[in-house]
Amino acid sequence: MRHRAGAVVVAASIVYLVAANVIWIAHDTRPPFWDMALHQTIALKVYDAVASAGPAAIASIPSLTGQYPPLYHSIVAVFYGVFGKTVDAAQYANLAAVALLAIATYHLGLRLSAPGGQNAAAAAAVLVSFYPMMLWLSRETVIDYWLTAMVALAVWRLYATAEFSDRQASVVFGLVCGLGMLTKWTFPLFVAAPAAWLARKNPRNAAIAAVIAAAIAAAWYLPAVPTLAGFLRTNMAGALAEGDPDRLSLQAVIFYIRAMAGYQLFLPLFAAFVAGAVLVARDVGFLRGHRPRLQLRQAAVGAVYDRARGSGAKAWAPILLWLIGGWLGLMLFQNKDPRYSAPLLPAVALITARLFQNRARFALAMAPLLLFQHYLVSFGIPQLPETVVLSKGRDGPLPWNWNLYTQTYFGLWGRPLKQDWPISQVLDAVSAAPSKAEFTGHPVRLGIIPEMPRFDPYAFEFYIALRKLPVVVNRIRTADAGVLADNDYILTSPSAPRWSFLPDPKDADAAIHARPEMFQFVARFALPDGDVVELYKVRGR
Repeated sequence: MRHRAGAVVVAASIVYLVAANVIWIAHDTRPPFWDMALHQTIALKVYDAVASAGPAAIASIPSLTGQYPPLYHSIVAVFYGVFGKTVDAAQYANLAAVALLAIATYHLGLRLSAPGGQNAAAAAAVLVSFYPMMLWLSRETVIDYWLTAMVALAVWRLYATAEFSDRQASVVFGLVCGLGMLTKWTFPLFVAAPAAWLARKNPRNAAIAAVIAAAIAAAWYLPAVPTLAGFLRTNMAGALAEGDPDRLSLQAVIFYIRAMAGYQLFLPLFAAFVAGAVLVARDVGFLRGHRPRLQLRQAAVGAVYDRARGSGAKAWAPILLWLIGGWLGLMLFQNKDPRYSAPLLPAVALITARLFQNRARFALAMAPLLLFQHYLVSFGIPQLPETVVLSKGRDGPLPWNWNLYTQTYFGLWGRPLKQDWPISQVLDAVSAAPSKAEFTGHPVRLGIIPEMPRFDPYAFEFYIALRKLPVVVNRIRTADAGVLADNDYILTSPSAPRWSFLPDPKDADAAIHARPEMFQFVARFALPDGDVVELYKVRGR
């Protein structure tokens, strides 16, 4: 009966979050930008390939996704097929992952809970689903939500192998890991350490699982090695521009702790995690001098304590290795971002939920806080400050602060907005004249100078792909007249970039205004954020 009650709580939270996300998506009319637009563009390629060539095109999917494994984009393509090729359809793709993450975390919690501790399992599933970072990610077309769900699913199936003594369960674990590898290349960082720990007694079954995972992943990874190497170099350069801390440094440790407290959980839930971690440390025997509640008071049954402590450490070891191994793995990368560590949050929720074991009333008392935080980061509360900063972080291009809370993620993710960004108007303007492609066989070259979120090159490329326009985007990062002239149209703006790591368009913009004989003014567009952009035609093109 208690297990059923926990399952009902988890199911209710899934229904609530799915309904809230559908409402949010319906009220938000902004275009995707940066990574979100890129992933939707890749998914369009997958959809168009299958729509035109049928099932035979499935073999070509790995070659369509560039530096990203193909599973996530294939899922988005399926949602395009069901709901139509729209931004909303792409965002719906995460709804399935919302359910998968909650279910996997719940079953992990059941394996960790003592008898009668089902409320802790349900609390873990609800917590991870309501963490602010997961709420933001659940509405955006980024890979990290699906990656988090796949990691949780893999660890759940890892427990089911009973330390790889069950061959059938080991095969299933290998299949899940193969799909996890096809979700994102960082998947092994979170699963490798706990899997290696549990493989010690039955290495043969563990090897079978590893071979299955490798065979599934190899079809994409082997041809993608050169692409991934180039992508890694690009990410390293971006990390330096953003001022990310060095690998395996003290500042790298502080970065991810600060990210958890200020952006992923917010302070109240971070404090709950610390308290849960203390209880888990006590359970596994890290805190000396304490004896778990399973120990009888009589000194004669000290052996019972030893067994209880051993079983606690055995149960929690994969979760702790998931958390520690994942953190260490992420710190090996120069590029750092709070969403990269999202796959650690189910482990964080499981540790936090130790507070609620056999404390149903305590768990219920957390519900108002979770609902408040959900509304705060999803729909906004204008009567409250947008962000309450407790302490400033390191100075740099991005102000990673110690926050009590923040209603938006750097103003990029937050409440839904009905805004009209004139991407289609620009594309209509460059496509209005007799098609260059009809006369020359070459598409129109649209040079874009500013890097503005939601009006960036990736956003334009998405709508070009969606409308199948004969237009290509050329990113301009110089004021060189020859580079500027090698376009048919140029989109420019005098506005300074929002962050210092973005390219400053002022020199290129000044060069265009200084050469009216070369660049003909076409139109001016006001953006919803108050910026202004101008479209110029390159004379003689």
